[in-house]
Amino acid sequence: MNKIRISKHHYQLLCHHLFPGDDREAVALALCSRNIHGSDHILQILELFPVAYEDCYERKPDLVRWPTNLVNPLLEKAMGRGYAILKIHCHPGGGERFSEFDDESDQTLFSSVHAWLDSTQPHASCIMLPDKRLFGRFFTADMQIETIHQISVAGDDLLFWNYSEMPELDERLQARNLQTFGRGTVQQFSQMRIGVVGNSGTGSPTIEQLKRLGVKELVLVDPDYIDHVNLNRILGATLQDANQQVPKPEVMKREIEKVGFGTTVTCFNSTVAEPAVINALAQCDVLFSCVDGIEGRHILNLISSCYLIPLFDMGVKLQADGKGGITGIYGTVHYIIPGGSSLLSRKQYTMAGLQAESIRRADQAGILKNQYLADVQESQPAVISINMQIAAIAVNDFLARIHPFRNFDNDEVNIIRYWYCELLTKLECDNEPCPVFSHYVGLGDCEPLLNTPQFGKL
Repeated sequence: MNKIRISKHHYQLLCHHLFPGDDREAVALALCSRNIHGSDHILQILELFPVAYEDCYERKPDLVRWPTNLVNPLLEKAMGRGYAILKIHCHPGGGERFSEFDDESDQTLFSSVHAWLDSTQPHASCIMLPDKRLFGRFFTADMQIETIHQISVAGDDLLFWNYSEMPELDERLQARNLQTFGRGTVQQFSQMRIGVVGNSGTGSPTIEQLKRLGVKELVLVDPDYIDHVNLNRILGATLQDANQQVPKPEVMKREIEKVGFGTTVTCFNSTVAEPAVINALAQCDVLFSCVDGIEGRHILNLISSCYLIPLFDMGVKLQADGKGGITGIYGTVHYIIPGGSSLLSRKQYTMAGLQAESIRRADQAGILKNQYLADVQESQPAVISINMQIAAIAVNDFLARIHPFRNFDNDEVNIIRYWYCELLTKLECDNEPCPVFSHYVGLGDCEPLLNTPQFGKL
């Protein structure tokens, strides 16, 4: 499928520039990274270059003429890096089609772009409508036109515009979902690919909810197998699974297929720190982090940033006194927008803790003895009722961003904290861009993968 992904920041700039209120067409250019895996070709906007109104030769309600040599600096940046050129203009009067003038100008622009870059990869043209919806097309090396099947914005509201054939819904299975969310939202689920990393405490009930919402595809990642100690909280797991040490993703896949919603499953019995896993997760529309470790959460935040994918992170902490008493139970859901604050800037982990965990993972035999390594969180006691509630909060937050139903705007909250002992919920918002992860936003496929030496080819 052909897709385009846009960050919240660039989408807001586009809306402001293309619709200044004068009812005349305007245009912007973008430099895009690529994300190519299997049959999917995804462009992520890396840099946006609005064409100044005064630089345009002509701006009318039905056309805009501008000096195409303004694309030259972008071509120089794209040269040798495999980047794509994206042109976006508006139709202030509506009209969900490319006009004859659009066809002529696009043919002229992209034939020149292909000749300059001498690449076989496509470039793209999009139109924004007054309701701020986008649609578009790819231009291949031989100037053939291909439909862009999906355009998405990873913002406070999750925006997905799909232009491929909608799958037929089984009314028997989806009746209650249709009554609650409506046909458009349920059809959206039926076209989504969602990654869930960690298939145990919070991961298992997250998967249970997503499969019954009718999600098209789930990418499941977990390195562990079913053990007797986690039978108390993994849905569908059996004593036989524990005795046979069946991998957790395989158990999840078995239970998903039993339900019969038609959800397809890709399993990785591995950590997220593997290039094949990273590539598969980079194709997902949404990511759920259900892991305890620092390194896994850090890598997921990197994937989210590089490939402009929204990320929901869950954490549960239960403090038991070892004598049957409980001193504290806490749960948190973080929503991460690429280009905004990160799990690091929100102090969910430290770089020292990340380094310590990475060293310990590499030193499986325990040969290294470094007294300066930071402490890494040990496994916490966990029970199904607590994990299920946090998973439900996370999935409901996801649903509210797809189909807003709350009595406040989604930009007012991206952290939900729950104190079980006090029955207290606290909503917070942290929008301060992370100075570390801001350098990764929209990088897409690069060498080394995720711009991280650990994942280099050499």
